[in-house]
Amino acid sequence: MSGRSLFRGAALLRSVRTWALTVAVLLAACDSGPSGPATVAGTVSGDSDLGAVVLDVVWAGVQGFEGRGGTQVYSAPVADTPNRHRVILVGPSGGELGFSILVDDLYLEGPVVTVVEATSSNNLPRPVGALQVRLER
Repeated sequence: MSGRSLFRGAALLRSVRTWALTVAVLLAACDSGPSGPATVAGTVSGDSDLGAVVLDVVWAGVQGFEGRGGTQVYSAPVADTPNRHRVILVGPSGGELGFSILVDDLYLEGPVVTVVEATSSNNLPRPVGALQVRLER
């Protein structure tokens, strides 16, 4: 073999190694983290006298709901609608309502959470337009 052939072979080998390393780095960057069961923390805020809300939650793999910070939670699946739940959050006093969603896999398609109704701590209807639902994965 001539010196040129060895040089070309070494250059080709470096090229292949560089390409393989680039692909490996790109594939590793695509990893969204560990999958599997998890708990997602949520809050409903936007009204200092918020007493209770009804949420419509659409998310595959939901196993249940829990209250946080004194919030009581009542939930049920919506009949004939897969992956859809109605959730009632009731707070001990006016303000932010905390809850958790227990899911099979944290990285399934993202949830859609809508506030359907809201009441004050005195059980008077409240507008839902200013309320915000935040989820922390």
